[in-house]
Amino acid sequence: MNPGEAVATSSRADSYDVNENSDVYYAGKYWNDLDAVNRRINRRISGDPSMRWFQHFARTADRVFRRALILNCGNGWVERDLVAHGLIEEAVGIDFSQTLLDQAAATALEQGLPLTYRQANINTVVLPEGEYDLVVNHAAAHHIAAIDRVFRQVCRALPEDGWFVSFDYVGPHRNQYRLDAWEEAWRVNCELPPFLRQDLAYPSVTAMVQIDPTEAVHSELIMDTFRRYFVVQEYAPLGGAVAYPVMTHNARLFAAPADAQREQWIERILTADDRFLDQHPDSTLFAYFAGTPNKSVLHDTARLAAWEAEEEEREARAATSGGEYYQRGPLAEALIERDREHLEAEGLRAQLALARAEVEALRSSPLYSGVRRILDSRLVRRVRATPLVRDLEQRARH
Repeated sequence: MNPGEAVATSSRADSYDVNENSDVYYAGKYWNDLDAVNRRINRRISGDPSMRWFQHFARTADRVFRRALILNCGNGWVERDLVAHGLIEEAVGIDFSQTLLDQAAATALEQGLPLTYRQANINTVVLPEGEYDLVVNHAAAHHIAAIDRVFRQVCRALPEDGWFVSFDYVGPHRNQYRLDAWEEAWRVNCELPPFLRQDLAYPSVTAMVQIDPTEAVHSELIMDTFRRYFVVQEYAPLGGAVAYPVMTHNARLFAAPADAQREQWIERILTADDRFLDQHPDSTLFAYFAGTPNKSVLHDTARLAAWEAEEEEREARAATSGGEYYQRGPLAEALIERDREHLEAEGLRAQLALARAEVEALRSSPLYSGVRRILDSRLVRRVRATPLVRDLEQRARH
């Protein structure tokens, strides 16, 4: 395959494992668009705020990889960086979006890079064995529905001395953040001055499925599944439980001047995030991890069959529940109930407003006026017919 060539290898899947709309990617500003966040992430991975994750990995692996496979490669910036820094000689990128692949292929061709691309649904594609000595997952696995199948395929495709390196979101599925983390994020956000404050809104599962059915589809399964098929050689929790929701897509924060005041508040947010991660090590939303294949597990047919059945049952369940895989948490349920009550109240108010409008319309009609005059005259006659009123009228005449 020539550099920049794109080949179609699969079609759309039947469940919630692909996103037809690639416009949602590379849109908006994320927490790691901030230099302070990247320095902190780098420090957590390597101890050096200026060393990026792949530079650290290159030092750890101590080799140049002949051919890399990039999962869900998007517009190709990751593999371009890896080639530019001498970590890999060439790479193949896989993604479902032909639009993004076309962008990646055009850039690779323009720059003369040894990069090729394949359009494929990563959940169904079969990876050729022994073809790659490195597989890269950069923010890709949290979009994978068939997480066990894909990681098993990666384990099978890599040689004994191959590596699988990852930098990914590993937090709660569909961004259903845990209650204590959300409360802390809310508290920190309230401390910010208004010109930096986030419009915090707890993620809606329904909305997330509609916008991107693959977003954080099984993110909480990534680490456990990785440990099934790989020997962990590197792992670094990167936090984010507090800072990520406060910073990501925070229009005020990114629009504010990059002055000392803004930087001080960013540091305060990150300090709160560090503190929460230290107190709750299992709360990390992001992680860097790398490992070598555990080939022995591929011979354990009973365990493989059990994991495969578990995955099939999970996907079947989602197909009958609108893309929801798991029971919603208490916070999500409370917010759903609040929204339901709000809608019911709005509905009642709308019905009342309609009834009032109908009454006003009736009162303004000639028919209503005529009926009202008749009723009023009958009422006056009935009142005047009472003994007390007749007696008062006679006294008044005398």
